[in-house]
Amino acid sequence: MSIRSIGRLRGGKASWSGIALGASALLLVISGCSAGAEEAPADTTEATGTAEVAKTVKIGVAMKTQLQERWAFDVQYMQARADEIGATLVVQYANDDPALQASQVENLISQDIDVLIIVPVDDQAAATSVAVAQAEGIPVISYDIGVQGIAVDAFVIRDNPGVGTLQVETCLEKSGGTGNYAQISGDAANDVAQAIFLAQTAALDGTDVNVIYADFNKNWDPATAQATAENLLTANNDDVAAFLTANDGMAGGVIQALQGRGLGGQVCVTGLDATPQALKFMLQGLQTMSVWTPIDKQGSLAVDAAVALANGEEVAFQEKMDNGSGTDIPAVLVPVQAITADTVCDFILNIAPEGWVTVEDVYDDPSECQG
Repeated sequence: MSIRSIGRLRGGKASWSGIALGASALLLVISGCSAGAEEAPADTTEATGTAEVAKTVKIGVAMKTQLQERWAFDVQYMQARADEIGATLVVQYANDDPALQASQVENLISQDIDVLIIVPVDDQAAATSVAVAQAEGIPVISYDIGVQGIAVDAFVIRDNPGVGTLQVETCLEKSGGTGNYAQISGDAANDVAQAIFLAQTAALDGTDVNVIYADFNKNWDPATAQATAENLLTANNDDVAAFLTANDGMAGGVIQALQGRGLGGQVCVTGLDATPQALKFMLQGLQTMSVWTPIDKQGSLAVDAAVALANGEEVAFQEKMDNGSGTDIPAVLVPVQAITADTVCDFILNIAPEGWVTVEDVYDDPSECQG
């Protein structure tokens, strides 16, 4: 692999123990986390608590944004689990504003929450909010995106290195293992983008791929991804074999750029989240794959872990990770799987949680996908 242009990771960024210390460590060996894995850990606590125990637990949720549809579903599944066990959920959205999120955490603390679940807008700046909560005796769970540099009480996250690996494996197969590749990663201010980027880089190492671009994209912005793709296509005379695009929103931007050049369906385009639009793009041959995280299970697991911490219980975990705090932190890891055009129907009927997608959302002729 040769690299003509590559973005730098932020200087001094704390890395996950066992993830960013080397290429081999990037590729976490997690039971059930291969491309075909479909089940998340069954439980996250030594004792998740009965409804009677959970009734007194008030969980504050500091969400990063409402601007990406995915996060509303996380909250939906958290709320469903909280309702099931009798816990109370108080949710605030920061809409990608780290200063607003800091203020919202203080507001949640003022509402006498027992535990805080935070999806940080900025994974380093959020350390201050974690410290404020913990000073009040409130345990903190870092959800989906890892807060850096301070010892949170638990992580509930997807296998992010697995995402990058699956994306590269799919494009290597489509392109025959050669060609110009572009890595359009997510926002450098969170460790999801960092971990996916590093795993992609590790998976490309030693291949015959020529990486022409590798950089981060603030706020995972689709319009920026589209402009980047257009510039890369122009600079390389349309000779790009793959866009390793970190999520489905940015993949949509890349697809627009490709269609504008008459290249739709000819280039490998990856994503993350298996959104209804991405599934439709796959059936149209415009997007090669997406990576699915069972966010219904992830949201439920976070609530169970929150109730356990609020009741002074230990959280069961699959790994322990150091986020630069010098502490091994329990981490509940949720496995991921690749979704392609061949598996779209099965995903809709058998894998996606209720409310995520319907056959009618994706198929022009619903009779093409029947149980």
